[in-house]
Amino acid sequence: MTQLATPLVEVTKIDVEEGFNPRTHMDPEGLKRLAASLGKTDVVQPLTVRPNGDGRFIVIAGHRRLEAAKIAGIEKVPVHVRESGDALTAALVENHHREDLDPVDTARGLKALGEELGLSTHKQIAEELAVSDTWVSQHLRLLSLPEGVQAHIADGSVPVEAERDLRGIARVSPRVAECVCEMGKRCKVSGRDFVNQFADLLVATSEGRFEKRPTMIDPRAVALSKVIADPKQRTELGDRYRAAHSYDQAEDPILRLSEAEVDAARAAGCLVEHKVDHGEWVSTVAFITDAELAADLAVRAVERIEKEEAEHAKRQAEFAAQANGGDPNQTPEQAKEAGRAKRQEAKQKAADARRFNEELGNSLLKRRGGSSRKQHSLARAKALAAVLIADNERLAARGMRLVIPHLQDVEVKQLKSGESREKVSYADAEQCSEYLAKRVEKATSEGEVLEILGDALIASLLADEEELPQSKQVRAGIRASRAVEKLLSAEIKSVRPRRRRRKSGR
Repeated sequence: MTQLATPLVEVTKIDVEEGFNPRTHMDPEGLKRLAASLGKTDVVQPLTVRPNGDGRFIVIAGHRRLEAAKIAGIEKVPVHVRESGDALTAALVENHHREDLDPVDTARGLKALGEELGLSTHKQIAEELAVSDTWVSQHLRLLSLPEGVQAHIADGSVPVEAERDLRGIARVSPRVAECVCEMGKRCKVSGRDFVNQFADLLVATSEGRFEKRPTMIDPRAVALSKVIADPKQRTELGDRYRAAHSYDQAEDPILRLSEAEVDAARAAGCLVEHKVDHGEWVSTVAFITDAELAADLAVRAVERIEKEEAEHAKRQAEFAAQANGGDPNQTPEQAKEAGRAKRQEAKQKAADARRFNEELGNSLLKRRGGSSRKQHSLARAKALAAVLIADNERLAARGMRLVIPHLQDVEVKQLKSGESREKVSYADAEQCSEYLAKRVEKATSEGEVLEILGDALIASLLADEEELPQSKQVRAGIRASRAVEKLLSAEIKSVRPRRRRRKSGR
């Protein structure tokens, strides 16, 4: 490369060649500020140019300075003349190290650089620019996103770090990805908050209004009125559902699709989903994006429910027939003889059971003592804990999720006023029970098991659910709560916090 001195060249002799500037747009206000700072003086930082014949030049690096000089009325600018070397590389490096390009412009420049220099890998492009290949890969992936998403990333309302989440959504539905970005802009969620609140933005998008509203149907709550357009078919399916589920007579049934039905939507490429790792558990937000498929899956769900109910009724009928000893294919004499044999068999079984139970009782009495307690106490404690948790499904959800940080996901957001606001998400009943069961499973002594259960019982009795909306409250926690409260009264008294007195409004 031959580097000349810094001569002055008339701005009218400097051309901009299409494709050499990675920056596809310039901020007009920024150009005005730069022009004002230049005034009528020379441009301090020389432009990099290359000869173009007939005394003219092509600008390689310094497009903003050239435009600002034109606005400021500067007639000549200093230049470095670059006789050889790669112009696009110089332009890209220039913009990268001075005023950063927006991420999408950077990505376009990286792609053009690779094509011009025949660089086939991200690593080769990174080496050309002296940056990391991870950075190059992250930016180049932006070009695979829908144009609407790229626009939001370019204007800074969506961070580059959200590309991974948006990529998975856009693969299924580009429009959903664009609307999630739009929802983030509406809610003024940007930067790292956009990534942290992505699941909430996805849910908000499903409920929001857009000019071209995407189809987003929650597979956990499929209303027939939302997916079945034909009134006759909708009425028929509703009647079939209510006939199978006698306890649910809703006018507009809400179906919960099975895993197999959700898998069918996934296999068809019509399921957008986003997983959130809460540490102790993982939750998934998912939506079906094809209305026709959703209608088909709703029909399948009703057929599945009918089949399950028919199989249940068949089993009930078989149990009843066995209990009564009846067989519709027998003659009266055969039925009488079969009844006599069945009674004799039952009498023998009762005698055998009596002997077995007596032997079992003797065995239990013989093994009582310190040795047995020491050997089996931990297993017994865990077994009792398993029964307690299974028989009280809401035990952990009633109290533990309100007092145990592991069962909460706390997000702190800074408001423009300077104050901070907390948003807390709580584990559901199933996740809470699973957490409690795992703690019991890991216990190494019967005392630890009892301590874990005691904490769960006390939390269930004392925790204040007023911090939850009424729809999320459990209220009822455990059976025999009065007896439990009486037995644990001393311990409850020692841990119960004092209520803060409310200040009088007078």
